[in-house]
Amino acid sequence: MNQPFHSHLAAGSSVVRPARKGDCSGMAELAGQLGYQCTSEQVAERLKDMQELNQYGVFVFELPKGQLAGWIGVYLFRSVETGTWAEINGLIVDHRMRCQGIGKALLNAAELWARSVGCQTISVRSNVTRDRAHRFYEGNGYGHVKTQKEFHKGL
Repeated sequence: MNQPFHSHLAAGSSVVRPARKGDCSGMAELAGQLGYQCTSEQVAERLKDMQELNQYGVFVFELPKGQLAGWIGVYLFRSVETGTWAEINGLIVDHRMRCQGIGKALLNAAELWARSVGCQTISVRSNVTRDRAHRFYEGNGYGHVKTQKEFHKGL
């Protein structure tokens, strides 16, 4: 197995780095901007379950004064019929700071993590209503391969 990803990516005087417990409040606030209401405590609990560095990567874009401008989550997706690849399960950039290279820097971190754990493919799912996000992913080399419906059932 490859070594877990620990690197920092510099982006000017800002940095992309692995998420820490102290980031939970900012991460929850950013999630709320996309309609995913959660508390700092919920984010902390979820991050606690994602500590296996060869299974999950969660990275933040930290501004020079310590504020978070975005975050990305990526994990290993496994299936019997298709094998393993990396899948982005969340990418959020502060709505006041979009189109400044933050999303691209976060994508780069996820892609580096994916390579570090042996993946040759990375995927992302995006709600059909998020046209701007679709253009962003396509502009960064991601191809649209499928449209599907998602079903949930409470247990």
